[in-house]
Amino acid sequence: MNQAPENYGTIKRTGEKALGIIGSIFNVIGIILSIIFITSLSGFEGSQMQMQMEEEIRNDPNLTNSGDVEMTIDMVNSFVQGFDVLGWIVVALLVVSTVFAILAITKLKSFEKANTAGIFFILAGIFAGILSLTSILFYIAAIMCFVRKPPLREDELMRRDNEPAPRNEAVTREDDTPYRPL
Repeated sequence: MNQAPENYGTIKRTGEKALGIIGSIFNVIGIILSIIFITSLSGFEGSQMQMQMEEEIRNDPNLTNSGDVEMTIDMVNSFVQGFDVLGWIVVALLVVSTVFAILAITKLKSFEKANTAGIFFILAGIFAGILSLTSILFYIAAIMCFVRKPPLREDELMRRDNEPAPRNEAVTREDDTPYRPL
């Protein structure tokens, strides 16, 4: 079942595999950088850097009202805490995208599964971010999976049931004109 039908030629899926591997590598790099950024932000709360930032906000001459100062400090702290949660969501989405990309790469080994691999590449692109560089690579690989088909071996001389196609031996010309090239 992993072979192409008898009247089809073979096609190599090297381009799709290469795009899938490059996209997966980009995903892994994004996962690593996100984890590093999240862990560096997790140490921010209660650190000396946070205290220095709060002191700078309190000493800002543009913020004269104490309510504005406290609101600004609370906004910075909530931003840091919110980014921690958002960062882990990004990591989870990139992991799911990488899993779909690996599944797509493994599905490319058989002829019948190229459309399934294309669907997996589209899902990997969606989970990697709608318009990121990684998702664009996955979308290109998906389009290649859907569009590239192996050529017919007998150049359409064989029907699907392996019977020879009927041929009309008489050659006629529909556009009989005296202005034909020599």
